[in-house]
Amino acid sequence: MAYAAVLSLMQTMEPLLKSTRVSIVPESSREMLEFVYEQVLSLKEVLKTLNGSMSSSKSHIDRANVNALDGEIRDAVCEFEDALEFHLCNRILQIHPLDLKQDIDSFTQKANEAKAAYIHELNYPLPPEESEEEESEESKEEVDDENEPMVGLSDQFEKIKAKLMRISEDDEVKTLSLAGMAGIGKTALAKKLYRDPEISDLFERRAFVTLGPKFQFERVLRDITTQAIEREDVDDEDLQTMEGETSSDALTRIMRKCLTGRRYLIVLDDVWNFKVNDQFVSLFPENNNCSRVLFTTRLEEVAKYNSSWFSKHDVRFLNKKESWDLLRQKVFDETPCPHELEEAGNKIAENCEGIPLTIVTVADILSRSNDKTLEYWNMVAANKQNSVFIDAYEQMFEVLYPSYEYLPQHLKPCFLYMAVFPQNYEIPFYKLVRLWNAEGFLEMGFLETPEYATWFTLDQLYMNNVATVHEKSLNDITKTCGLYSPFWHLCNKEATKIKFFRGLNTLDHCLVQEDLKGQRRLCIRNNVLFGIKDAYDSIASVSTVRSLLCTGPYHQYPVPVCLEYLRLLRILDALTILFYEFPMQVTNLVRLRYLSLTLNGDIPDFISKLWNLQYLIVHRCLSIVESDGKSPYLPMEIWDMEELKHLHVMGSDLPDPHCEDSLLPNLSTLLDVSPQSCTKDVFERIPNLRKLGIRIESTPDNNDDDDKPLCCFDHISNLDNLETLKCATVNPRIMLSKVVAWPPTPLHCLPSSLVTLSLSGFGFAWKELSKISSLPNLRVLKLKRYAFRGPDWEVCDGEFPCLQYLLIEDTDLKNWTFRSRSYYLPRLESLVVRHCYKLEDIPQKFGSHLKKIELVDCNPLALDCIDLEKTTSRYKGRGVDLSVRYSWD
Repeated sequence: MAYAAVLSLMQTMEPLLKSTRVSIVPESSREMLEFVYEQVLSLKEVLKTLNGSMSSSKSHIDRANVNALDGEIRDAVCEFEDALEFHLCNRILQIHPLDLKQDIDSFTQKANEAKAAYIHELNYPLPPEESEEEESEESKEEVDDENEPMVGLSDQFEKIKAKLMRISEDDEVKTLSLAGMAGIGKTALAKKLYRDPEISDLFERRAFVTLGPKFQFERVLRDITTQAIEREDVDDEDLQTMEGETSSDALTRIMRKCLTGRRYLIVLDDVWNFKVNDQFVSLFPENNNCSRVLFTTRLEEVAKYNSSWFSKHDVRFLNKKESWDLLRQKVFDETPCPHELEEAGNKIAENCEGIPLTIVTVADILSRSNDKTLEYWNMVAANKQNSVFIDAYEQMFEVLYPSYEYLPQHLKPCFLYMAVFPQNYEIPFYKLVRLWNAEGFLEMGFLETPEYATWFTLDQLYMNNVATVHEKSLNDITKTCGLYSPFWHLCNKEATKIKFFRGLNTLDHCLVQEDLKGQRRLCIRNNVLFGIKDAYDSIASVSTVRSLLCTGPYHQYPVPVCLEYLRLLRILDALTILFYEFPMQVTNLVRLRYLSLTLNGDIPDFISKLWNLQYLIVHRCLSIVESDGKSPYLPMEIWDMEELKHLHVMGSDLPDPHCEDSLLPNLSTLLDVSPQSCTKDVFERIPNLRKLGIRIESTPDNNDDDDKPLCCFDHISNLDNLETLKCATVNPRIMLSKVVAWPPTPLHCLPSSLVTLSLSGFGFAWKELSKISSLPNLRVLKLKRYAFRGPDWEVCDGEFPCLQYLLIEDTDLKNWTFRSRSYYLPRLESLVVRHCYKLEDIPQKFGSHLKKIELVDCNPLALDCIDLEKTTSRYKGRGVDLSVRYSWD
């Protein structure tokens, strides 16, 4: 897509124009590049105007023409970026003006022509009747399957039906909405409600009209009036008006005439526009007789805007039983399912992920197949990449595609990028943070962090119902996320088409040159492909690749990776490939911003040649581990890599800088270092560090009173911007079934900026917690694996005033009490206690913000000391989610 290409080009050009470290661009070339950069900024703003196409003035643009022009702009931008970066790679020291002028002239001409045509298409959309020609037929109410019993969602059907039929005196018009992803059953549920006999009897006038992304205002008015009209409502003049060319004012008059004084139900299906409520509902007469308007929409914000108080309903996914019932009905109708197919059928239904459209489509394919043997059904059930599912996703493509096409421009690359990972992969939030930031997708305000920008972007994708949260962290933030299979398939198909990325699973995928040519990213989902010569050669031939993402399963044997041929790489994500030694070819990848790999060897000193590198992540092969309590140091040249933002080299430390001007000003995350890195000199040279992970290895040589490992706390106060600290003892010293505590630690030296603190394996006395209890910004506290020990913890008045999330896991705590009768931990929202087998007493006087209590495998006596029924009622009455689970139940 053009917008992603523009972001990429901007990210290429900005370092050339702003960097003072090395003069790559002479002044004459810089002036030309500054001119081009202004052109690119203008192009970006023009592309963003498409975001307003859902407004009434632009909803009828010709998307086919706009998409074609988008492709022309993308090709022009990519062509110029390729030329610019090849110059950078071939002339490491300087770019000559003559090398650029011809490329700049060609790019400027192509981009300006396409931009002018793009603006014209946006400013002069199609007439509404032409753009809606195909949709007008779809807007008619479907009458097939009218008498078929509803399968699934019966609970939501009854709940919404009750709300529609709730009658009270002088009740004004209420609007309700059904929201959810495409294919989840919103329209089917709305139709079942609309056709329900009791609802039909209650409402004197009814209409069911489909709008879609493009709709003609007059057409919708006409359809509502035509369905709601009765002969007694209008005279001959009105009928003649309806039959001819009619203005919206005339249609509104007739519609209001039909509805005035009657109780009516209007269903507006597939709503995309925020203003529908203002455009239509405001025209309906207010009869004060419990009339209702029901919307269906894929967009959460539209649902909220167009709903009365507490009348937004999120249509849920089908559960396993409902999924199998629906599949069985659609395949066999009234005929019983053969008993031998039930197990495979249940698995097939489960693989449809609770999405009714997937179930119905798969069922249709199965029902038309002549092969209903157990062997065939087992084959379908075993793999979502089976041709049955692939065919189903293809058939669903047209239904799902508008969810992508009408996304705002800045969300499209982020959405497509989520499909670089394998199908149904649970993507770690922080992996997305790093990759999206390195790719340049995140548009951050001056004070925004990549984490916030990623969270906000994901939230927008959730609100558009195209992505899903798999797991949330203790503080209710996304931990893992992903795509449902139909959207994953859509993203892979669209990304291949527009040269955004190509996923490679098999040798056959590698041999289709048309799919590989010009791709910006390659996703290797089977690392063995590098070991096959034909696949290796094919991958090596894609010289335009900027990202090589090895997202398949971990491969424990080294394979040759064709890095020497991919000179424009910016991102190399190869954690699933084992390297015995650091690959020398990497040092030629001077454009590299993101490097992650699994390595047994050391990081060489020439790593500093990668002067653009922002993310360095190195894991170690778990089968080869040396531990003597001391970690090797990274090369001293690491201090020359001023662009570094994230440094995580497992088992290695930052050396003390030898030069006075050594500084890593952009480093915000430093993980998996030992206390050797936690010196005053080191911390003073990373002033903007926000996240720190410290690993302490306890060895047999450590004495009980040895406090050297705790020196890591001595200088943390120098990190004024530190927000997250994770400190863990890797090998806690266990003696006689108890953790041997370290000497008292200077926890009171932790910086006041700290928001999240995680401690593990220290065995501090509980009274030591008072040293951090007054941290003014501490909101998340995680205490794991005997972080603190002893039978008693007493919380005093005024401690942890801002704490919102508390986790206590694996400790010998017995009695947890509050000193007085006042409420404590006043801001606490979530309390999680796990594997505390000795715990007998839990306080009950938390503040009013509490939303969740979770107890997992704790001593049952912890609840015996209180009236559980009363406590449960009290918490649930406040909306508190109280969960008590035992693995032995």
